[in-house]
Amino acid sequence: MMLKAISLAATFLLGLIPSFCQAQEFSADVVYVTISKPDAPSAGTGNSSRPSSKLYVSKDKMRIETHGLTETVLLVNAGENAAVALFPAKKEYQPLATGPSEYFRVEDAENACPDWQKAANQNIVCEKVGHEVVGGRPAVKYQNKAASEDAAAAIWIDSTLKFVIKWLNASTGAELHNIKEAQQAADLFVVPAAYKHLQPQKAKSKGFSQQPR
Repeated sequence: MMLKAISLAATFLLGLIPSFCQAQEFSADVVYVTISKPDAPSAGTGNSSRPSSKLYVSKDKMRIETHGLTETVLLVNAGENAAVALFPAKKEYQPLATGPSEYFRVEDAENACPDWQKAANQNIVCEKVGHEVVGGRPAVKYQNKAASEDAAAAIWIDSTLKFVIKWLNASTGAELHNIKEAQQAADLFVVPAAYKHLQPQKAKSKGFSQQPR
């Protein structure tokens, strides 16, 4: 009886492992690149620039701090399919229709096409390329065989984080550096109480995935 109980407990714990891995929390610097050649997305080459954004990921939530002439913060709650732009200088916020499609978590790094299709704002033709190392971390590369000028042409999924750690499109791309796996503070992913709702405008989240000017 005791052996049966131990076996059932072990089975239960093993069943929880994928959930724990899937919800790995971390922070990282987002380093943007400018593609120098039209075929660069397939080759994965480009000119690196200094870190211009900071990324925080907690389970199904994400925060991107974009640094440039205008400080802007993007909050994404994948569980509620919601995104909000924060403007710290004015202490204002505004709901967005969608978050950036380049950053998302997957259930299985070896079979990420369904999750990429779900996260993309447009139809893609996903194909698994193979295993590569990105910044010293094992990753799985996927490509969009029908990528448009604005859509990501290739992404790399971190095998441990099960999250996009690199993406490239026709002209730009980004890679996560200085990844630190640790629990993230809950208040990073909520709108501060002092912020006021900005009047509705044609706001888009596209700018968060591009290099700030």
